[in-house]
Amino acid sequence: MSQLRVLIISAIIAILAFAALSSSYVIKRDIADIRKQNAKDAQALQDKFETFTEDTECEPDQIACIKGDFAKCATVATEDGKLVNKYQIQKCNTGLTCFALPLVTKPGTSLVCTTKEDRDARFDQAEKNLKR
Repeated sequence: MSQLRVLIISAIIAILAFAALSSSYVIKRDIADIRKQNAKDAQALQDKFETFTEDTECEPDQIACIKGDFAKCATVATEDGKLVNKYQIQKCNTGLTCFALPLVTKPGTSLVCTTKEDRDARFDQAEKNLKR
C-alpha cells in the first residue's frame, strides 16, 4: 500500500512539473510574440507621426511625436476666440528625439524622448526577444 501511495505521489509531482514547464514555455512564447507585435505597432505609429504637424486633428490629451518632439493635444483659443484642438509641442532635451517604442512585458507602445541608438537597441531587443 505504501509503495502505491509513493507511486501515485510521484506521478502527481511529475504531472505538475511537466505542466509548469509547459506553461512556462507558453508564457515565454506569448511574451516573444507580444514583443515582436509591439515593435511592429511602434514602427507603424512612428510612420504615422511622420505626417503629423501641430495642426493635425486631435483629441484633448492625445499624445504624438511631431518633428522629433513630444506633443500633447490641448484645446486652445484662436485669435478670433474660437476653441480648437491643437498639438502643443514640448521640446525634447538636447540630443534626444521623440520616438514610439515597444513595451516589453505587455501589449502596447510608449512615447519617449531618447537617443536614436537607444531606440534602435530597444527595437532590436523586441524583435529578437532579448532580455535587457
